[in-house]
Amino acid sequence: MHYWVYENYLNDKAMVHLAYCSFCNRGTGIHGTGKTRNGEWHGLFENAQEARLAAKNTRRVDVRDCAICTP
Repeated sequence: MHYWVYENYLNDKAMVHLAYCSFCNRGTGIHGTGKTRNGEWHGLFENAQEARLAAKNTRRVDVRDCAICTP
């Protein structure tokens, strides 16, 4: 399994996703564009532990797993 982290600047959060999650779309997001003014994708991570560490390292207030794909 592969993982990505979405860092959302506006909501001060970082969320771990499985690569195939419809919100992640392998690091391009729901619009297929990748980085936007609201946030950016970090990855590709080989396991959930690496992705969770990367999410924590963004230093966002809210760090969690996606409630849809729940890695």
